[in-house]
Amino acid sequence: MRPVSLALFVVAACSSASEPPHAQAPPPGPSAAPASSPSPAAAPASNPTPTLRAPMTHLAPALEAELKAVRSDPIEAIGYGKKTYRPYEPTTGENLIASDDPAVTPRLLAEAQGGGDRVYRLAVVHLLGMRATSDVDAALIALLDDREVSATAAYLLGRAGFKGYPSRTRDVAAIVAALRRHVDDAATFDDPFYRRTFRVQDFVLGALARLLGPERFQIADPRFDNDIGYALPWWSDTVRAELLTQVRTR
Repeated sequence: MRPVSLALFVVAACSSASEPPHAQAPPPGPSAAPASSPSPAAAPASNPTPTLRAPMTHLAPALEAELKAVRSDPIEAIGYGKKTYRPYEPTTGENLIASDDPAVTPRLLAEAQGGGDRVYRLAVVHLLGMRATSDVDAALIALLDDREVSATAAYLLGRAGFKGYPSRTRDVAAIVAALRRHVDDAATFDDPFYRRTFRVQDFVLGALARLLGPERFQIADPRFDNDIGYALPWWSDTVRAELLTQVRTR
């Protein structure tokens, strides 16, 4: 298999191992509506960095089989986590997550960018974000420009190295700069795994608060705690405004 050049990527980091996750069965019942009313969608944020496009490289048969399994039932590929701070748990794709084959990250990026079934693309992004190789951050940054998956990419950029996600030596300043370009994105994000609607902006704010350090934020709401950036965003318009103001000055 021909290695894929890491020159495709603009952010580098060191890798570490991650353990294959175990999923919990989804809870029954209808989805919940968000606590606050989203405002009209903002225009896509400008980004001076050209969007990375990955080649559709072929993987080893076992890895191709895992991708096929995800594609055949993407809604079941990402299960519910056992803890509030870990809401997503892949139920398949363990080898794609753990593989150190340099072709895997570019292939997952290509699948995520490839159009077609949005749920499949989101499932692939979750697998990508759980990988420990040095090319993952650049791939996730590239996906911030894709409105259909940008919220998930932001979430995964914020929680690397925390509570079950692999650690990487990272260019945090570059990641923060990339997220800041999307901080005013008030577009909605329909999460197919939780059947809920969020703002893209809320995932960006959560990731920035996590990367900048939750202890640096003074939020009046007593529910604000150290799970920010881990748990799904819950905040009200008031908390959102406080976060946005403080993110701009941190």
